[in-house]
Amino acid sequence: MDKTIYIVGLGAGGLGQMTIETYNVIKNSSKVYFRTGKHPAVEELKSEGIEFETFDELYQESESFDQVYQGIAEILVNEAEKYHELVYGVPGHPLFAEKSVEILLEILDNKHCEVKVRLMSAVSFVDNMAAALRIDPVKGLAIVDALSANRKNINTHMGILVTQVYDKFVASELKLMLTDGIYDGEKEVYLVHGAGTNCERIERINLYELDRSEHISYLTTLYIPPEKLEDPKKLDVLMNTMKTLRSEDGCPWDARQTYESLRKYVIEEAYEVVDAIERQDWEGLSEELGDLLLQIVFLSTLAEEDYYFDIGDVIEGINNKLVHRHPHVFGDEDKENFNAHLWEKLKRQEKGHIRISDQMDVIPKNFPAYMRAEKVQKKAALAGFDWKDPLGAMEKVKEEIVEIHEAMKTGDKTQIISESGDLVFAVVNVLRLLKVDFREALDLSTEKFIKRFKDMEIQAEKNKVKIEELSLEELESLWKIAKQRESDK
Repeated sequence: MDKTIYIVGLGAGGLGQMTIETYNVIKNSSKVYFRTGKHPAVEELKSEGIEFETFDELYQESESFDQVYQGIAEILVNEAEKYHELVYGVPGHPLFAEKSVEILLEILDNKHCEVKVRLMSAVSFVDNMAAALRIDPVKGLAIVDALSANRKNINTHMGILVTQVYDKFVASELKLMLTDGIYDGEKEVYLVHGAGTNCERIERINLYELDRSEHISYLTTLYIPPEKLEDPKKLDVLMNTMKTLRSEDGCPWDARQTYESLRKYVIEEAYEVVDAIERQDWEGLSEELGDLLLQIVFLSTLAEEDYYFDIGDVIEGINNKLVHRHPHVFGDEDKENFNAHLWEKLKRQEKGHIRISDQMDVIPKNFPAYMRAEKVQKKAALAGFDWKDPLGAMEKVKEEIVEIHEAMKTGDKTQIISESGDLVFAVVNVLRLLKVDFREALDLSTEKFIKRFKDMEIQAEKNKVKIEELSLEELESLWKIAKQRESDK
């Protein structure tokens, strides 16, 4: 004959919240266990003369709650071998934050024994909490055990029900954890006592008052409302998320990152921001800006851990810089007379650089080479060392072409590299004076080349030949055709 364990939910209150089916199973069973006798429904069942056993003694004997739940599960598995059927009743719903049931099911699955399990639903504390607080769980609701709550399982963007806030000691420990960089102590929260019972009571308090309530009991649950999206502390929320990821209970990957390991991500995300702008992908731009901001937050968090600076210093520093560099907006400087030279003078004052060459020295060497060259040229222009117009700079390009020709004749690799650099530097100078962006111009030509080469391949395929089998003269002919087609459009 099959052996069966009925795992039933007692509901969150008295017998009125228990299903009739569950009530009949309990009433007609010869072997009934309840996780705890501290529950309104259990007290009512006792008054009806129903016999049962509880595991309250395990709470006194065990060193941890995990040990209690493991012990309960093992006892039930052994008892199930002796009886045709038995009932195990737990507060609320059997699958809502019920660790003992989770362990019991896992043991039975692993044993592959003949004991069958039947789960019977009930009104859960979530139902009663939703009714008491008039909230809709569909909008986002997390359930957290007060005894295992940590940064990792606290998502401030969701409403959170914290269960097992059963005494002031637990409430005090919970308060310290929640106010340690996760929530403001002034945040308004709700303590709900006896949700769904005749003694239901709701206290609206500030988080720092959490352990001062005189009504805390085994029927107490804390509700933390979600942080509003329009809350001005959005950056604080992001910083707290990053600190959680970097914490001992956080993400191993985030925890092992360093200043050096994050460098490539800063560059990658900056390029992806530019790409989204150029594609006019505004939704994508929002996402990419978030990814770039993450790198700033990440690096600021590392710096805060090392006591160098924090995100507040970063924000304050850039704000002060903006105000100082805009005296024509925030000061007495005349807007009409403010120009690039005055801007550079202010920057030199900030950096303490007296010489222009000092400013050249601090231009990052890991900038794209063309960008660093352009910035050096702009610094030189501040001293008047510049071409009067692009035509003069173009003569320098011609001169450098001649010099690279001479270097090529010698075959001297060092000289060729040197003259090649001079040529590119001269080209950057011409484009700067023409106010043409080097990268934008080169990208445009690269795209143009790709488009024309595709056209060449199509022409070759129409002639039933592979492009790599053609001679240089034939390829040149296809190139001219592709170029002509492009101009005809």
